[in-house]
Amino acid sequence: MNRFTRLLIAAMLVARPLFAGGLNERGAIDTYLVSTSKTNVNGVWRKVQAPLQVAAQYMVDEWDMLDSLKQFDIDWSAREITVPLDLSDDTGIASIPEGGYEARPSSPNPVDGTLTWILLNGRFTISKTARWIDQQNRAAMLERQLLYQGQKKLQALARRVAEYFYGFSTGTMAKVVGDAAGVLTLKDFYGIAGLGSTTAPFSVTNPYRVNDWVAVLNPAGPALRGISKITAVTPATPSITIAPDIGTTAANDLICFANSLENTTLAGGTDRDNALNGFLDSTSSVSLHNVSSAVNPKWAVGFTDTTGGRLTGPRLMKARQFQMNAGGGDGYDNVLYDQAVERDVIAYLQASVRYSDPSGMQLDGTPKLSGAKMVSTRFVPEGYAFTFLKSKVRKMTLLPRPSGSPAWDDAKALIDQSGFIFALDYPCFLVWLNRGNLGVFSGLTRS
Repeated sequence: MNRFTRLLIAAMLVARPLFAGGLNERGAIDTYLVSTSKTNVNGVWRKVQAPLQVAAQYMVDEWDMLDSLKQFDIDWSAREITVPLDLSDDTGIASIPEGGYEARPSSPNPVDGTLTWILLNGRFTISKTARWIDQQNRAAMLERQLLYQGQKKLQALARRVAEYFYGFSTGTMAKVVGDAAGVLTLKDFYGIAGLGSTTAPFSVTNPYRVNDWVAVLNPAGPALRGISKITAVTPATPSITIAPDIGTTAANDLICFANSLENTTLAGGTDRDNALNGFLDSTSSVSLHNVSSAVNPKWAVGFTDTTGGRLTGPRLMKARQFQMNAGGGDGYDNVLYDQAVERDVIAYLQASVRYSDPSGMQLDGTPKLSGAKMVSTRFVPEGYAFTFLKSKVRKMTLLPRPSGSPAWDDAKALIDQSGFIFALDYPCFLVWLNRGNLGVFSGLTRS
């Protein structure tokens, strides 16, 4: 046995424990885990957030509609603003013989309308720390906090304009069916019987948001019963929940907004008599701009149709003729109507269409009307269509339209608190110059 053989045998004897069953048997292999970046070594990673995304619709068509109206050029007075309205026929025309007495002289007097503007106001606060970071190092901001808060407040302001665009200057938004420990069941959107509260989905709760404040009013007077904060909105019921409960609430009480800090009185703490005189006001109220159509018949609305049914071409032609007869001009050049009414108009028009090419049929379309622009929005009261001559509807706005992009120079420092407060102010008003050029359909078929 040579030296190499002896060394080989010795090595095999030393290694024998590793091969317990001989050279053809394997022992147990130890295991280990892969270190994952998500769990084991996540400390070396930073969190990444995408830019802020607008995930819903917040702006409204009515915000641009108001801006598109011509300005009513008049000096603003905090005491009184009036506009003379020519609402009387002249008389006294005689057919006289040669050399006879001439006609009795006479002239009618214009009627003064009164214009009362409103001031829409919204505010938000921001800390001094946020300002310092914004000015020195805003790299950690997904969106500039100042701009985000300004945009959200602008959206709230625009939405209130849209809601008041169709309502009454009284500010009434709904009536109460009943109160169950702070759960107010609502009816009669804008105070109109049955509107938004008879057929689901109920629109009577559309204006309300959690954290808004509302006032409950006794319709006798009216008188303030109380002001409370909305904690829940339940469209299916339809109801809002307020806290604290206003225990004296009764059936048919009125609801209006009350986001003022005054929070105590009807005049100072609520929107009562501080809303726009919108389309429902202008087309259904006897008195508008403090002028009564009962006293001045020419101040009556040019056309009113409450029979319901489909909105058709002949009906729109009738409205145009009535409004031309009452208000002059083209009668109307704009139709503003409920989106569901628009869908029904499309269905009505398509029912009579025949296609020469079955592979080229159009599934939707836009109704057109000669000499008028037809517009539908989600805020038009259900079943309604308004016809109007745009040149006879004006706006009064004292300040430029808020942009929603505040600057730090707009801030006011808070007293005794480390922060600033910003305000959005918009004094505005709608001026209706000729009610004869106004028309309204209600109870229209919806689809």
